[in-house]
This record gives sequence, structure tokens and C-alpha cells, in this order.
Amino acid sequence: MTLRAAATRIVSDKATIALVAVTIVVSVGHYRSVLPTPLSSDTLLHLGVPLAVIWLVFRQSPLEYGLRLGNWREGLAWTAGGIALMGAVALLFALTGDFQTYYVKYFAVRNPGGGLDTWVLRSGVQMFAWEFLFRGFLLFALIDTFGPRAILIQAVPFALAHFGKPEWETYTSIAGGLLSGWVTYRVRSFYPAWLIHWALIVTLNFFVMGGWGV
Repeated sequence: MTLRAAATRIVSDKATIALVAVTIVVSVGHYRSVLPTPLSSDTLLHLGVPLAVIWLVFRQSPLEYGLRLGNWREGLAWTAGGIALMGAVALLFALTGDFQTYYVKYFAVRNPGGGLDTWVLRSGVQMFAWEFLFRGFLLFALIDTFGPRAILIQAVPFALAHFGKPEWETYTSIAGGLLSGWVTYRVRSFYPAWLIHWALIVTLNFFVMGGWGV
């Protein structure tokens, strides 16, 4: 294969493009806010960028990237079990000093003014964008090339994206990324992963802050 042919193949390969795009998004998001607020910046990077790649580069419908309901009955069962598990995980996290120190500041920045209604809404949007980047865009871009091994691959940048957070959150994100990827692969929808992650962050806020307000 000539160098030109190899370059053409790489540029046209969905898996390669998706991995590069996610690497750039995670890197930029770690170092800077590209819009005035963290929520708007995260939404643009984690949701806007992959949607643009799907539409403009892959020339596909975003529905092919986990936005369908898929096997929704099985998805509901996994969602219920996952939310229950995340409640216990959130409680354990909240009892740890590192988590309290980190997330008191995190919630103050992410939800200025506090309040249950605003935090539920803001965290729902944030987790939708976050989960779509990994369990929607990346996972489904990898499936054609790697099949079920895509579950393992997408968990790697997901774990790396937790660098800078409490140490044990990064470790548990490895298991979380694998399980969320596996459920998404089974039901062909990223909605269960989104709802479970959303439940985790809302519950963690409740335990860390001692109530709904910050």
C-alpha cells in the first residue's frame, strides 16, 4: 500500500476519526473553557463536535449513534439497577475527604446559586453531552471495525478524561466505562448510560452538599 493510499484510508476510517476527535475534545475541555460557562463549553465540545463530525464527515444520521431507543425494555431494567447501584456509590464517594473537597468547589462552579431544579437540569444536559461523546459517538463509530471490542476501547479515553478528579473516581471510571459500554452495546442505545450517570451526579450533589442547595 502506498503512503497516499494509507493516508486516504486513515482519513476515511470512522474509527480513526472518532478516536482523534474524542482525544482533541477531551484535551481541549481539560485545559480551557471555550464558552463563557462550563456547561455551555462542555455541551459544545462533548455534543456539538461529535454531532458535526457525524453530519459533515460521516454523512450519517445521529440516530445511528445510540440516539434510538433500541431494546428499551431491557434498557429500563439496566437503568433501574444502575441507578440503585449509583446511589450506593455516591454515598461512598461523599464520605471521602478528597471527594468532599473536590466536589464542593465543582458544584459551586457548575450550579451557581444552587437549587434542586437548576442542578437537575444542568447536570442532565451535561451528562447527556458527556455520555453521547463516549457511549454514543465513539462507541458506535468503533463498532463496525472492532465489534464488541469497541466496549474496551471506548473505556480508555473515558477513564483518561477523569484525570484531575479524585483518584478513586478515576479507578472506578474504568469499571463504569466498561459496564456502561456493555449495556449500550447490548441495547443499542446510550440512554441508559446517560440516565445512570445523571443519577450519580445528582445523588452525589445531595450527599456532598448535605441537601439540594449549594
